[in-house]
Amino acid sequence: MIKKQINTLLWIGLIGTLIVGTSFITDIYRAFWGDRSIWWTHQAMRLPLEETRDNLEIYIGGETLRKHLSDRTLFSVDKNGKQYPIVSKDITVRLNNWDKTKASILTNTTISGFAFGVAITLLMMGLIQVFQYRKKPC
Repeated sequence: MIKKQINTLLWIGLIGTLIVGTSFITDIYRAFWGDRSIWWTHQAMRLPLEETRDNLEIYIGGETLRKHLSDRTLFSVDKNGKQYPIVSKDITVRLNNWDKTKASILTNTTISGFAFGVAITLLMMGLIQVFQYRKKPC
């Protein structure tokens, strides 16, 4: 009686392809076709204008918003109809962090993509061994 051996490469490749491949494909989908509108700064955590200096510049009439604030050329009207100059604390910003999130997701896909390639290679090597074993005459 011939005892069949388990082809280790085939099983490692199959399990690795299913597990790592699922993660890889999910991350690729999220990076290119995922919802980009959910990565905004939370409404309750809006940032003051000074904290967005490296990510955001707003121009009004050719001058930056910061220049207008320092020159006190922007005004608003309160509930009573009284006009007052806008100061920096009156302005808060919400940022869309999609670019940072996408970069993080794509970094993960580099690692999982490599592991996925290894798993597929092991799967193919295992399949080749199985087919070669079946071709051998007993």
